Amino acid sequence: MQQNPTPEVKETEVKAKRVHREITQTRDEIRSTGKYAQEKMLKGMIMEGDLKRVTKYLESEGHQRVEKMSADPVRRQRYTVIVGVALAARAALDGGLGEEEAFMLSNNYIMEADDCEDSVRLWEIYRTAVLDFTTRVNENKSDVLMSEKVKLSIDYILRHLHYDISLKQIADNAGLSETYFSALFKKETGETVSEFIQKSRVREAQSMIQYSEYSLLEIGQYLGFCSQSHFSKTFRKYTGMTPGQYRKKNFKRTW
Repeated sequence: MQQNPTPEVKETEVKAKRVHREITQTRDEIRSTGKYAQEKMLKGMIMEGDLKRVTKYLESEGHQRVEKMSADPVRRQRYTVIVGVALAARAALDGGLGEEEAFMLSNNYIMEADDCEDSVRLWEIYRTAVLDFTTRVNENKSDVLMSEKVKLSIDYILRHLHYDISLKQIADNAGLSETYFSALFKKETGETVSEFIQKSRVREAQSMIQYSEYSLLEIGQYLGFCSQSHFSKTFRKYTGMTPGQYRKKNFKRTW
């Protein structure tokens, strides 16, 4: 027989729905008040790692203006900042920043904003986050000079992590022989193709373990690990903990 939720559970559910509704409303307001075009422009700057233009944009009076459309303006600003940080993280990902690094930074800044009750400090958190993401994209673009073939191959790998992809398939997609492609990939990335695939699958597994309710068995199977023991061994190799330990430490329930 299904039990009725306790008052505490009901209160938590109501709060979660309210927060989700207000964050969604904030996103909608960005689109409806003419700021959507500005946000798209900022996204492009972050993707390019254009620190000079981003800094100038953040200093503009129009961007610093916060809509006060709530009985609690600090809370409204907090959600505006949270949405802004999430958008900056996505732009940085599209600009080439590593997924693990982008999500870690995003999570840290969002947690800091969530605990903040000061409007001035909230603006500083947002500004610092955007500049941090832009700087890291800029440094990443400066440090990593890859041929178009390797860039396309990395994109191909990341889009096929849940398939049983082989070196031959990746090399064929790049239009190169397996031997030449292997040497080129190792020279430009510092890793073998096999190592890169394993690490990418583990990063994807980390995200799924942390932000989804799929079982560890389902995640391992989805990402192409031949067995649960292989999944656990590989995951531990790159993270220092088992998938179960990682979920226990990092799982975040979504609404």
